[in-house]
Amino acid sequence: EDVEEGAASALDTSVQDMSISFGEMDLDRKDISFVPFSDTTSSSPSSGSVSSSGSTNGWAGRKWIVDEAKLMELFRTCSQCGVAIEDKRVATRASQIIIHWTCLKGHTGEWASCTDQRKMGRNNLLSCAATFFTGATYSDIKEWAKLINLQLPSKSQFYAIQSKYLIPVTNHAYKGQQQKILERIFQLSAAGQKLEMCGDARCDSPGYSCKYSTYSFQDDATKEILHFELVQVTEASSSVAMEAMGFQRGLNHLLDLGLDIGVMVTDRSPSIRKLMRESYGNIRHEYDPWHVNKSLKKKLASVSNKKNYRELRPWLRSISNHLYWSCSSSHGDEQECVRRWTSVLHHIRGIHRWEENGREYQCAHPPLSEEDQEKKRWLEHDSPAFRALTELVEEKTLLRDLRQMALFKHTGSLEVFHNVTLKYAPKRLHFAYDSMRARTELAIIDHNMNIGRKQKTLEGNPQYKYVYTKTTQQWVAKPVYEPTSQEFRKDLMEDVLNMREEKSLEPWPRPPPLPKRLLQNIAPVPRPDPSELVAQRLSRFKQLL
Repeated sequence: EDVEEGAASALDTSVQDMSISFGEMDLDRKDISFVPFSDTTSSSPSSGSVSSSGSTNGWAGRKWIVDEAKLMELFRTCSQCGVAIEDKRVATRASQIIIHWTCLKGHTGEWASCTDQRKMGRNNLLSCAATFFTGATYSDIKEWAKLINLQLPSKSQFYAIQSKYLIPVTNHAYKGQQQKILERIFQLSAAGQKLEMCGDARCDSPGYSCKYSTYSFQDDATKEILHFELVQVTEASSSVAMEAMGFQRGLNHLLDLGLDIGVMVTDRSPSIRKLMRESYGNIRHEYDPWHVNKSLKKKLASVSNKKNYRELRPWLRSISNHLYWSCSSSHGDEQECVRRWTSVLHHIRGIHRWEENGREYQCAHPPLSEEDQEKKRWLEHDSPAFRALTELVEEKTLLRDLRQMALFKHTGSLEVFHNVTLKYAPKRLHFAYDSMRARTELAIIDHNMNIGRKQKTLEGNPQYKYVYTKTTQQWVAKPVYEPTSQEFRKDLMEDVLNMREEKSLEPWPRPPPLPKRLLQNIAPVPRPDPSELVAQRLSRFKQLL
């Protein structure tokens, strides 16, 4: 989707009001509330009645989709004297319709379909805000509305409202939430508790063609998102370097705030590994075991498919589980984590008690009966399968990485946040930088507001859904949680109206202007003259005469 391209920049920074009067008026087309009037006149008398008074139930009052023909039936007779209306003028401003009428006795009246918000139709403002705050895009909503001929603000008006009101309101709410989280963390730091954090990057499109990389930082204890960095490809030397840039920029920001970070959990990115080793040696760097285990399972599956190594197949899942157990049971002891991992080479041969470095060890599982011992397909010490497994288990890089998994920390909860982000900033859709930043802030607000949802129950019993996974080729039970709370959206809608009315006691903060490096085209070379591009265009198919 092409979004925000020059829509807001073409507008005056101060938004002027537009009068609703039907006399002579100066129309400012730079005003974001401006939608040209579309006038129609009807002089045919009709019967019916209409009340000129109306009541509102606030901005959250119920709203209806009404056919224009049915609406006009209410304007057939004068509400004051009951005689026929001889003249009606219908003016439209996007979703707002205004009817100015005159009856045969000269009575006049005016009716509008919604309240004005400082000379702007309130529903115009609300429809734009609802689209943005729910993570929808203008093109989707407009396409839906066009099919049923529902009137909505134009594209330019939507993006102007987005820049003028929606993005500042979102940024204000995001900073307010972050401030509360930081205050809690500083209280814990004062008590001597160090912060343990997780970090992971998300690209706006698959592969190496992404424009944006978002690096997020999460409190491992509460699962709240503390901070994020949005990196555009023009800032880095390549799309691969964007992750490390976002990580370094974000971690420096958190350290500058005064946070006492004790542990940083990431994936095994070589660039981040180097940064942590050279620039942040006082912070313990941990890896997510899931990423290591994923790589190990691929190697095991590849080896077990070979002819002389098929004895490994029944053990693949057990070996994978053993890696997790080794990390989770070592309690931060790096050497113990490695020792427990390599103990699989004893167990898989049917040896459950052995000596190592002058000490006697045994498997942590309960003793096996003679029947179980005979049923198991233990590997022989000199078998090709065991030798191949030994090479994988004692691989130097794996043993080195195990030392950084002894705390058994995970970044899986960040994937939950990334799923929320997909709602507000879907991949493969283009957003301008300020919009992408605001949509990420919306995702963070949503995620942080819905941490710790309870599992749904039915008659006191927890509810589950049953899913067949292609990875394990087994059925699994997954908990069903209570629906998410979206009450924060109502606060955002209220803030938008307050900003339009300028009711805030403090001036609304404006996001800082974008650096020049973000405004340039992401193409590495300047665009040629359009006429040259058209002349060079070749069709794959020749025209048949």
